[in-house]
Amino acid sequence: MLFSTFLFIITMVLAVICAQAIGVSNGELPLITLMIPALWMLPKGGISRFTLLVTLLVYGFTLSSQPAALSICMWMLFPICMVAFSRYSNRRVVIICGLIVVTLLIGVMFMQSDNRIEGTPWITAIQVASVLIAWWVVRSWKPYYKNYWWALGFVVPMIMADLSIAALVSLSSTGMIATMENLQRMANFKWGKLLCWGVPTIAFTAILVNPNTVVSNFVLVVWGCLLATAWLTDYILRSSQEQVE
Repeated sequence: MLFSTFLFIITMVLAVICAQAIGVSNGELPLITLMIPALWMLPKGGISRFTLLVTLLVYGFTLSSQPAALSICMWMLFPICMVAFSRYSNRRVVIICGLIVVTLLIGVMFMQSDNRIEGTPWITAIQVASVLIAWWVVRSWKPYYKNYWWALGFVVPMIMADLSIAALVSLSSTGMIATMENLQRMANFKWGKLLCWGVPTIAFTAILVNPNTVVSNFVLVVWGCLLATAWLTDYILRSSQEQVE
């Protein structure tokens, strides 16, 4: 249990480093940045891992066109999807959560089309689709022991090309995937749900407290609403289940 707790803390630290690096770069990262962690975990898994590879590349392509805080805020869809499609959920919960998310996203796109916040609506739609596809792949994720370690070699030319921030994002995201896969192999505690809550929450908080990153008040409200929706839904479902039992 002590080792798994240590791995969890390391994962959270890497999430902070990755988010801070994305914030400092303002999303101006080369496409290879997310290709490295995607290639690293590609060896097995068939269509699911290939789908995740394409999804990460598409998401990485959108980073330069969106505020860093908004890009990271989109990952709060992970805990909402986890709660909405849990075994305690039902169709009514899925519809309510879906309506809340759609309303918030329409608000984001409207603010972007009105030039009140940075970014463009269609890029936001692509990011949302990328995150949802990534969640669909990860929900049935099976860790593997073999990885393409040679993919990390691409970090060297990135550093030589003065892309140290991009290299840091690649290494930290690869490290997060490695520690999360190790946590999934451990049967002493169900770390998957805690990671689903912790990583996106900690990452956005790291962006929020970074003095070099400007976070729009509207983006902060959207993040807070997504977090509150996921937490309240989870609390209500668990309370209802306890009453049944």
